[in-house]
Amino acid sequence: MVRAEMTVESAQGIHLAPANLIAETADKFASQIHFKTEYMDLNAKSIINLVGGTLRKGDKVLCVCNGPDEKEALEAMRELLSQDLDALLEDKS
Repeated sequence: MVRAEMTVESAQGIHLAPANLIAETADKFASQIHFKTEYMDLNAKSIINLVGGTLRKGDKVLCVCNGPDEKEALEAMRELLSQDLDALLEDKS
């Protein structure tokens, strides 16, 4: 199991489109991936879980990955959360 504290940098927080991107990325890994806050444990592979977490810009989460590709999964989540996901999604369209 690996873990790291991360800060949500997306300007609009984690709403539907960024949650979809995070879940799609998380689904590529065999490891379990969770974002933990003081009050919640969010499954990163669940769009509904992520949207329900109402994570805003500047919120800190503990990302916990457990499984055969946990280090790669942690790095992928770190890379995503460190970006403005709305801007990233606009660039892709």
